Amino acid sequence: MTETISRREFNELLGSSAVAIGLGGRKALASENGDVGWTSDDPHLSGNYLPVEREIDADNLPVMAGRIPPDLSGAYMRNGPNPLFKPIYYAYPMDGDGMIHAVYFENGRARYRNRFVQTAGLRAERRAGSAIYGSFTHPVPIDPALIAPGDPPGPFKNGAFISVLHHGGHLLALDEATTCYEMTMDLATIGEWKAGTDKPIRLGAHNRRHPKTGTLFTLAYSFREPTVEFHQIDPYGNLTRSFSVALAAPTMIHDFVLTERYIVLLAGPAIFDLKAAQAGEPMLQWQPSRGTRIGLIALDGSSTEWLEADPFFVFHFGNAYERGGQLVIDYVRHDRLNLGYAAATQKGPTLHRMNIDLANRKISDTEIVDMIVEFPRVNDALNALPTHFVYLPTRTNTLGVDDPPSATFNTMLKVNTETGDTVRHDFGNRVAGEATFIPRRANHAEDDGYLAIFAFDPVNRTSDLVLLEAAHIDAKPVAVIRLPQRVPQGLHGTWIPKA
Repeated sequence: MTETISRREFNELLGSSAVAIGLGGRKALASENGDVGWTSDDPHLSGNYLPVEREIDADNLPVMAGRIPPDLSGAYMRNGPNPLFKPIYYAYPMDGDGMIHAVYFENGRARYRNRFVQTAGLRAERRAGSAIYGSFTHPVPIDPALIAPGDPPGPFKNGAFISVLHHGGHLLALDEATTCYEMTMDLATIGEWKAGTDKPIRLGAHNRRHPKTGTLFTLAYSFREPTVEFHQIDPYGNLTRSFSVALAAPTMIHDFVLTERYIVLLAGPAIFDLKAAQAGEPMLQWQPSRGTRIGLIALDGSSTEWLEADPFFVFHFGNAYERGGQLVIDYVRHDRLNLGYAAATQKGPTLHRMNIDLANRKISDTEIVDMIVEFPRVNDALNALPTHFVYLPTRTNTLGVDDPPSATFNTMLKVNTETGDTVRHDFGNRVAGEATFIPRRANHAEDDGYLAIFAFDPVNRTSDLVLLEAAHIDAKPVAVIRLPQRVPQGLHGTWIPKA
């Protein structure tokens, strides 16, 4: 999450406790296996969360099981936090440098390429030879000697590491509520994206396309002001409309959903409190007495109606749509904000369905599956339209990793959100990430396609791209493709079909 802030403003924010960061902690040389040359006791910076430094290309990837479908033509790309230099402070999953891992498919073969997103903040740290920016949760002022004119003043760094999006012929690496970086399909960094305007625009990590118009709706919140800003970007990648919605307080809103007639905003009580920061407390505060407010926003921003609910937090939605006078929303519910996706109580995040009766504005909410989950995905072609299936990972006792960090999963679920029926693919002692749906060319059914999942073997320290049949995820994989180096745990990915 990044907003431009001057050094003077930042020192006023932190008061006399602010300490400038110098050149200490230069990184060591990269290891022979491509890992960064430093280590950390932070569980989200070790094991398969340890970043890699090496950028490589590899053709004709070996297929360890099954075969690559010959009609698969396009690229699967996934972004994730991959700090090049040992962080001064680190809060998973809100800090890092973007690294996109891409697997390209053509004629039954696959090739791999990975590249850093060359953000302005990363360029400044490369020149300094160490991390100079602070964390989302622990901002630090920067020694002016370490930055050149035009470098981001901080205190946060836009790492462009959370997600990757393809829209209107533009490939975008996204951070949290800040500007995004455009990339080529070969993962060269072009620069901050302007969406056809004369200056970069702010986007959120998660953005939604309207199912009929193809318009991309984007969201960016503010840590200063009690507002959230929406942009509408046409199917060709040009900004056509912007508007703001007033909030009760500056609020962290990581994701939102769209239906045919509404933007639906769930604003949990995760509040940015600058006075708390001045007192040496975390700037992001959980204030449950505020409850969670649910905004029903007209697509053009002309009206907003707020509904009140008990406090809870949402990182990620599966889907939302309108049916029979109701809004249906499938999402992962946390009982409070807890960075790292860790359970704040013994009851961890679970998949829920919320129904909002549009006639009387009554809210009902039901847990669909009583299992700890995150990273819900659906067939993206049906975003904002009725769906039956959500794909999301969980962890079972077949994972042999001792005391794994939060957001460590090894089993993929396919959940029928209408019935609660669940089918699973257990990877055993392998760590699996988010699934991305890849439709077949002649896609006819909601689950007619494949799931692309990066999986890591902690014993052999190898990574594979696994393709599962979406209609039968409990069957043997369609293909297990060995990658030329370890792929660290990441966040969100996308499928880009070849034109």
